[in-house]
Amino acid sequence: MLLGETHDELGGSEYLKVMHGLVRGQPPALDLAREAALHRVLADGASSRVIRSAQDCSEGGFAITLAECCIGTGFGAQIDVPAVTPVGANAFADITTLFSESASRVVVSVEPGNEAALRQLAERYDVPVRRIGVVRGARIHVSIDGRSVIDEALAEVERIWNTAIEQYFEAARAIA
Repeated sequence: MLLGETHDELGGSEYLKVMHGLVRGQPPALDLAREAALHRVLADGASSRVIRSAQDCSEGGFAITLAECCIGTGFGAQIDVPAVTPVGANAFADITTLFSESASRVVVSVEPGNEAALRQLAERYDVPVRRIGVVRGARIHVSIDGRSVIDEALAEVERIWNTAIEQYFEAARAIA
């Protein structure tokens, strides 16, 4: 489940830095009251054992968060998220949906029987909550509004993740 909302906020993001070499743009807005409400949901959800796991959507956005949720667990996920409504004419709607670094967002897992309890908790603190999918299988599959955009074997995602630093330094040595 996703706590919080995703907005068209790629400014200052890891996506712009890594993919385009750009460090610029308006960073995501931070509403301290909304952030505090989110933390109350997380604390209450953890103490009541409604929430089984939680991972913030910060550096790298939702797609990276989802990978971090799955790496090392042996479990994949089947996810469907709504497209982010772009501000103006944005040709990067899918990129924004996957990599926006909007503040005050957390992906949480709950047992199927605890979904209603999480919804009630989120409602109590006025935190948006959305069911985005299920934990299952050995693949990470992400759809945006029902359209498949990512479908990777968990083993391949883990291999890439675990060798990223090594690959970075190998490329740097090749240049030197």
